Amino acid sequence: MTPYILIIEARFYDEIADNLLKGATAVLKEAKANFDVVTVPGILELPTAALMGMTPERTSGQHYDGFISLGCAVKGETDHYEHVCTQSMAGVQRVALDLRAPSGNGILTCPTWELAEDRADPARGDAGGRAARACLRLIELKHQFGL
Repeated sequence: MTPYILIIEARFYDEIADNLLKGATAVLKEAKANFDVVTVPGILELPTAALMGMTPERTSGQHYDGFISLGCAVKGETDHYEHVCTQSMAGVQRVALDLRAPSGNGILTCPTWELAEDRADPARGDAGGRAARACLRLIELKHQFGL
């Protein structure tokens, strides 16, 4: 069975988003998985988009076997960073657990721009690729457990 994956990317930092998406799609193409990409403005919108895309009661559109969340927050001078990071991570995890949806978390939460660039780069940190591999592995486990 060929998995069909929903990739949700937050485009707040275009350069980081490009690299995260590049890493994720390379892994999915290598695995011969099908995928769709939807874009949201920032990482706070990732959980809502995941819920809309993965809800089993949807009446139209593609059914997805799993989802990948991609995005980045870089620490600034206020505590907004901590709130955004905590809520986006918790929200994505909640969607995955509540819906028993295989997921891959490629949300970077970095204290510096340089670290975000390094972790997003497919040739170095490859956070997007790692998220895709995690999602594919959880899809395998779901089938293994007969779910």
